[in-house]
Amino acid sequence: GGGMAGGCCLARDAASPQTQVWAIEPEGYDDHRTSLARGERTPLSGTPATTICDALQANAPGHVTFAINSSGLAGAAAVGDADVIEAMRVAFETLKLVLEPSGALGLAALLSGQVPLRDGEGVAVVACGGNVALPDFLGLVQRERTQ
Repeated sequence: GGGMAGGCCLARDAASPQTQVWAIEPEGYDDHRTSLARGERTPLSGTPATTICDALQANAPGHVTFAINSSGLAGAAAVGDADVIEAMRVAFETLKLVLEPSGALGLAALLSGQVPLRDGEGVAVVACGGNVALPDFLGLVQRERTQ
């Protein structure tokens, strides 16, 4: 777990060292957030959570990625399924992008205010992955808004 964030940290180091990188995880699978708070790799415990973000269900950060991310990340945040669905909807309606739930996490964190923004500074969001079947995608984005 944490390969995308680690790769972003390494690219940032080479191109724009002042840029902040945040790890965004599904609620219940926030192994990086938990580990960063404790200062060491910490496996998640308890009953596995349920999330629509099926590509991001690691229960512990990888050894190499945590070494990179523990010094390279500005922070980590967790996002719930309702915010992910809203981000998928916004990406489709506004940006004309079809994102799988895991690929919409960064946008979900931004739209829901999980990542602090600095006035006057730009923001980049990795929006990746369209590995979602059309019926599943439509079933999610056509749900009534609950918030």
